[in-house]
Amino acid sequence: MLTSMNLKESVSDLVFIIRVPIEGVEFAVNESAKLSKAWAKIATILNSLGNPWMLPRNYRRELVALASTYFSAGSDPGITFLALMNKYTSLLNQQIDFQTQALVAITVLSIMIGILSFLIILGVPSIVGVLGIALVPVIHYFQVEITKYDYKKPSIAGAITGTVGYAISYLSHLGIERTVIVTLLGFGVGFAVFYVPQLLRFARDYAGLGSRVLRSFGELLSSPSPESPRPITIIEKELMPLWDYAYSVGVRDFVERIVMVVSAFIDYVKRSIMTGLIYGPFITIGYAFMLFTVYVLASLNAGTALINVPMPITFNISNLSTALVVLAVSTAILTGKAMHSVGLGIVLMPIFLAPLIPLVW
Repeated sequence: MLTSMNLKESVSDLVFIIRVPIEGVEFAVNESAKLSKAWAKIATILNSLGNPWMLPRNYRRELVALASTYFSAGSDPGITFLALMNKYTSLLNQQIDFQTQALVAITVLSIMIGILSFLIILGVPSIVGVLGIALVPVIHYFQVEITKYDYKKPSIAGAITGTVGYAISYLSHLGIERTVIVTLLGFGVGFAVFYVPQLLRFARDYAGLGSRVLRSFGELLSSPSPESPRPITIIEKELMPLWDYAYSVGVRDFVERIVMVVSAFIDYVKRSIMTGLIYGPFITIGYAFMLFTVYVLASLNAGTALINVPMPITFNISNLSTALVVLAVSTAILTGKAMHSVGLGIVLMPIFLAPLIPLVW
């Protein structure tokens, strides 16, 4: 199974698939090892033991073993490439399936956490909502690293505005709950000031990514003076050595194989991103349910009504807003990470906290 997608490691996979049908397993592994720590480890083990089945269990072992079988049998390079291409495409599709299943499971868990947070009226700690943040590494495992953000400036700006919000709340004697909300709102807004421009720039660059990459590689087949990819995004930057290699070889059949592999990889990246954008918003269901329930209870003045009813259990309806603050923060971060990044989650935080203002004021 594919692991958390590091682009440099992924490009090294493409290099292996392209070079092994012609140059052999050992040479292709060594070339990929120049770009990847994972392939460097494979090269060390393979050079020592000479048996691909002795490699660690992962998808790269499957690729090396398959390539070794075809190459040692003297198969036509075109047949070997198609076999590897089919295997790699199958692995990419499997990764998308795993990502979808993981996001569905996280959505269900987030709903359960939302319901569990509601049980604060029975004495469950209000901090239970923070459990959602523990699911962030699961999402990260399946995401493709398609950009790198500068978190330093947004974090500093968020810390300054959050501190200002805290100071104002403290001097105004707003109370703990209101102070926490104002501080978090300040941090989120300050963070967004420097993060959103980066996010918009990424959205603009990503919008034409597929067409730019495929046009650049396609020119190797159709243009006498092809233009290399421009390093607008990380993906294009990492694919430039592959383009240079295809240009240096110049053989049409070989270039066509490179175009096929790059096209499959770009398609996977687009599908992975779209999967997060589609399933990410569903994570908010648990928070929305609890928010709606608390508003209903508040409109019915349920807290006062239940105080006058003799029961063996003490209902702490007034503490629901505290649980909602924690749940709002964790849900925002989890939703943002599922859709794109933790930074997006912090930007969403003020939006999730805003509906709580009428409840605590």
